[in-house]
Amino acid sequence: MSTIAHSILVIFTGLCLLTAVVGIHAYVNYSPDLGLVYAEPGLDNSDQRQTATVAVTIGEHFERLLADDGIAFSDGEPWPGFRGPARDNIAAAAPSLQTDWGTDGPRVLWRQRLGEGYAAPAVAYGRVYVLDYLEEEEADALRCFVLADGRELWRRSYRNPMRRNHGKSRTIPAVAANTVVTLGPQAHVMATDASSGEFLWGSDLVREYGTEVPQWYAGQCPLIDHGAVILAPAGPEQLLLARDLRSGEVRWQLANVPGLKMSHGSVVPMRLHGVRQYVYAGIGGVVGVSEAGELLWFSREWQPPVWAPSPVQVADNRIFLTAGYGAGSALLEIDLQDGAWSTRQLGQWKATQAPACEQQTPIYYQGMLFTIQPKDAGALRAQLVAADPAQLPAVSASSGREQRFGIGPFLVADGCLWIVDDDGRLSVFRYRQGAFEQIASHRVLSGVDSWGPIAMADGLMLVRDDKAMACIDLRRETRLATQSAQ
Repeated sequence: MSTIAHSILVIFTGLCLLTAVVGIHAYVNYSPDLGLVYAEPGLDNSDQRQTATVAVTIGEHFERLLADDGIAFSDGEPWPGFRGPARDNIAAAAPSLQTDWGTDGPRVLWRQRLGEGYAAPAVAYGRVYVLDYLEEEEADALRCFVLADGRELWRRSYRNPMRRNHGKSRTIPAVAANTVVTLGPQAHVMATDASSGEFLWGSDLVREYGTEVPQWYAGQCPLIDHGAVILAPAGPEQLLLARDLRSGEVRWQLANVPGLKMSHGSVVPMRLHGVRQYVYAGIGGVVGVSEAGELLWFSREWQPPVWAPSPVQVADNRIFLTAGYGAGSALLEIDLQDGAWSTRQLGQWKATQAPACEQQTPIYYQGMLFTIQPKDAGALRAQLVAADPAQLPAVSASSGREQRFGIGPFLVADGCLWIVDDDGRLSVFRYRQGAFEQIASHRVLSGVDSWGPIAMADGLMLVRDDKAMACIDLRRETRLATQSAQ
């Protein structure tokens, strides 16, 4: 071998060894806290790849699949929309629930196939309502099922061609006064009779108000309040509006003075300083709007580029805000002096420093704030955490590094936290004396991306993964009756 060739071989061998040493060092010392840069929304120009807006005939198709004559519909406590009866994700009327499942897990009452997505159900009048997406028909479809056995009664649909973007369906219907209201992935609003499926009225927020559909499609869930549908089109002219529930007639519209755009979050009713109002976190800030449609206050102090969780009230005059993709969380104080409203941000933190959520809305329960930490939360990533809002940014407890849940949904029922992780595993935790105790855990869904919010009615829990929905019977009396029969 020549001297030159030998020198080249020595240099090459040395470089290989150096690369190996550096690689091993990086692997051994890897930590998610070392400043990883997570994907920034918009860098892939996904907002430029949206399907061109086409004219949609909202509510144009109806199909009756099962006659409801002779069906005994239950009239128990409903789950009438996003985050339940009080819009707080607490099933306050839930009975004592079964958590001793054995090796077979909880009883699955029925399953139904759904189009790919994360749309979750509302429950009322013994029926289950889901705004699904039908792939073959390329249509948004409000589907109505029997709660007791999962049979499909009817569907009301309209053709809406669109591209897959992490699935297609997103939102949860709102149900009240025998009326179902939906807001589709491309901001089409539809009101339907909850019993018959009769079409009542529709509204295309993009064409009527200039709404910009968020890059992962609309995630806003309609709010029904005092016989009106409260929506946040967040277009160039109108920020919020109210329509009559049955007729669709516009009751009031609020000018978009703050210049907000539609986020993935929803309008939340709150009572701040004793004044009931609608709070909305849009792209560009947060607003408080009176029940008559007047702007009370707005804040621009915290403006995450992507906003999915809705605001959470944690005191008479304080709101907890959170978002993913590196945004973290913030605490906003709203003051009222001599009839004048004002806001002040008390703190702003990264997810490594404080409680935060990426997709689901946190829960405020018995004086504590509960969240599932985002993927950029360092050592606490994807863990369930508890925090006292008065002590922020401190975290009081976590589920531990062996218990991580991705960005799955969670709610409170029968004094416990019920969580579904990304892969469809249902876990139950009790929080007491500053610590979490796991009560039960079992996989109940076979798909992936189990991100659709949980619904709870009459001791029946409705959960979904990317392509299917399951109804889980958690009633203790059902379990006891089954055991007695055996």
